[in-house]
Amino acid sequence: MKTLLWYDLETFGTNSKYDRIAQFAAIRTDMDFNAVSKPIVLYSKLTPDYLPNPESCKITHITPQFANRNGLIEEEFIKRIRNEMLVEDTITLGYNSVAFDDEFIRNTLYRNLYDPYEREYMNGCSRYDIIDLVRATRDLRPNGIVFDIKNPETGRTSFKLTDLTKENNIEHIDAHDALSDVRATISVAKLIREKQRQLWDFALEHRGKIKIASLIDEKKHTPFLYTSSKFSSERGNTHPMMPLFYNKERPTELYAFDLLKEAPEEMDLYDYEKSGIVKISINRCPFIAPIKVLTKESERRLGFSKEEIISKRDEILKKNPFDYYSLKVQALEEKQDSNKSDVDLKIYSSFITKRDKATLERIRAMSPKEKLNTKEFLFDNDSYHALLWRQVCRNHPESLEKEELDKWKNFCSKRLLIPITEDGYSIDRYMRKLDELIDSVDTTAEDKITFIELKKYGKALKDKVLS
Repeated sequence: MKTLLWYDLETFGTNSKYDRIAQFAAIRTDMDFNAVSKPIVLYSKLTPDYLPNPESCKITHITPQFANRNGLIEEEFIKRIRNEMLVEDTITLGYNSVAFDDEFIRNTLYRNLYDPYEREYMNGCSRYDIIDLVRATRDLRPNGIVFDIKNPETGRTSFKLTDLTKENNIEHIDAHDALSDVRATISVAKLIREKQRQLWDFALEHRGKIKIASLIDEKKHTPFLYTSSKFSSERGNTHPMMPLFYNKERPTELYAFDLLKEAPEEMDLYDYEKSGIVKISINRCPFIAPIKVLTKESERRLGFSKEEIISKRDEILKKNPFDYYSLKVQALEEKQDSNKSDVDLKIYSSFITKRDKATLERIRAMSPKEKLNTKEFLFDNDSYHALLWRQVCRNHPESLEKEELDKWKNFCSKRLLIPITEDGYSIDRYMRKLDELIDSVDTTAEDKITFIELKKYGKALKDKVLS
């Protein structure tokens, strides 16, 4: 039976490659949003090589002490999540999950010696994210759904989950609690399906890259609609696009021209977006639709019509300013050399090979001591040699002999003194930041309690690791 696994994360920071997950919550439903099993709520323990971001803890009020008392070691935590996401015919989805939550899941899988991507395609599984569908609903089919609340910073329609639930009378008591956010996400999706069933069905059917590609004819440069936060304006988030070409090295990346822009006389080859070219990753659940879905009402709302789109496309094709530049545009997208990065951050440096995948599966079945004592592992991706050692130390420090334990303590000391990312905290900066937050007149009583707990955690960690 095909099911929907609605999920949400609360995290100890916003950098998916470096920061850690605090809480995971999920509800599995049938395709009509009826729960088919009990909700899942899990917490993840922290390891002594990492300091949480105080600003993130301020939002969630999840402290390291709470996570360490109530949580699983990260190895067990991500194993439980992976097993849920790999149930046959599961569609895993959330709200802004592709850009945020999915990246944390991928990196946690990677750190724990799993294929980061298989839960997105194995066993007939897939993923989706409803946030751009919500934006498209506002632009194309808003009847029956309220989008009145504005973002105070931009003056434009707010797509915060808390605002959507408030203006549509959806219960959302504990915002920034993962399970509460999951329930709110389900309610928003249910509202869209109830009021705009055809739009919901279309979006869910066209969630994967193959179905999305079927809507795109780059050979004939057939215009389509693309909804994205990058187009945020008073009119909406949907622009008409003219497909140009796919990236030859990464065929899930489509380059398209924004038909609300003027065709460039000469392209800026160092910043092609200035010339109206947009890169669309068709494997990241973008909302794309044929221009025929435009109604007179949505044309007035968005400020363009089907006829104007076609006319603009024809006019631009006469000039044909794009083909000559396609190779140069793609050259600008070449990946930067990541050899100098720490292995924890190198998830996208290369894709996992079949041989490495088989080796890692064999390793995961071993005891922690066996993992460290076996010297025969040969990996195609050299990063896994370091990741294997770190994975054992982070999850099973009790299994380490004195020499390995001293090595692990030295590793943690370096991490606390010199973070590997610009937004990471050294222990001294961390403690200073907490003192500032505790003493600030803007800090609420509830936040002060959280910050005091974080300071206690930092002091205990400093005494344990750096003494």
